[in-house]
Amino acid sequence: MALRHKSAQKRHRQSLKRRMINRSRKSTIKTFTKKAMATITNGEDMNAAQSRAESLIDKAAKGSTMHKNTAARKKSRLAKALNKARAEQEGAAQN
Repeated sequence: MALRHKSAQKRHRQSLKRRMINRSRKSTIKTFTKKAMATITNGEDMNAAQSRAESLIDKAAKGSTMHKNTAARKKSRLAKALNKARAEQEGAAQN
């Protein structure tokens, strides 16, 4: 991209760096969310996995990586899925 002004060139470089950082953070969130969901079948500590995923989501929302409502939605959906899995496990254990 042939930007004429120095300030425009610098701003473009900054935006590319920020994009890479944001993509990395979003990818990490997706990875840890999947790991939290995998703890359901593995029988690992769901609380620790959920806490870690929610922490990463909160950090992304604190900055400009993710909108706060998007973060809240992701946390809510994760909690809902894990609570459903816990209920199914308790139901199976009682029977």
